[in-house]
Amino acid sequence: MFSPDLRYTKFTDCASCPEYRKQIFKYRSYPKGMMIPQEKCMQNTLYFLLKGTVEVNSEEHPHTIISDGQFILQPIGSKVEFKVLEAVECILYLFERPINVCNERFNKGASIAETSRREAIVMEMCPPLRYFVEGVRMYLNDDLLCAGFLQAKRTELVYLPNCYYTLKDLAAFYSPIYRYSKSVRYFVMQNYMKAKDVEAFAQLGGYSTPTFRRLFKETFGEPAYQWMLKKKCEDIQNDLTTTEMSISEISYKYGFESLSNFSHFCRTNFGQSPRSMRTIKRENQ
Repeated sequence: MFSPDLRYTKFTDCASCPEYRKQIFKYRSYPKGMMIPQEKCMQNTLYFLLKGTVEVNSEEHPHTIISDGQFILQPIGSKVEFKVLEAVECILYLFERPINVCNERFNKGASIAETSRREAIVMEMCPPLRYFVEGVRMYLNDDLLCAGFLQAKRTELVYLPNCYYTLKDLAAFYSPIYRYSKSVRYFVMQNYMKAKDVEAFAQLGGYSTPTFRRLFKETFGEPAYQWMLKKKCEDIQNDLTTTEMSISEISYKYGFESLSNFSHFCRTNFGQSPRSMRTIKRENQ
């Protein structure tokens, strides 16, 4: 018979596995008085507050106080800042679009959200959801970040609200995503990785290239090509300095025809080779 203590011993090293993922759930803690400056949400994000109190300021939640046991949604592309009123612990869940676990309820909820004019709401964690989020905190602290495991937890997270909250509340909660999904900004943030150039990007959205360039400039304040290059540089730098992906994998991910082309891109835009960028990052750790 196993000792009960073995239940709390972790025997795997997920960080060395190619299925290791970091960007689905995140744990964050902040001291009282800390200001988290305005930043743009690069994905739809749920903020689950496990401890403390914060003031949220965004278009969706202007000067809103959220406390232990509550959670909010910020849609992709939205800008949000936080002021920590009491020391905080929270779990973030990042996703591209709501997952459908029940066709009937999903379609009814989407219909309500699209026609409703209710403001975004702050939700209270029901006990099953609270237990789930507490469990996610434990898994993150144990570095349990296997892609398959996290995908299962993602499905569970979608399933729990679907069971324990009314359609009216869920529609109001997710309404910023449904409304925002009609915008040019949402289309761009969801699809920029799929487009090789501006012309392909315009075609993907069903726009003429001149129309897409105009709408893009009006929305983002800079030309589409310049924004796409900047975003590509940010994403490549992030992959080189914060992930364990091989340089070959990163090169392939961003559509370079060869490693030499990828190296030339990095030297041109960062002043260093991909290998040098990764070496400097490790030396500074």
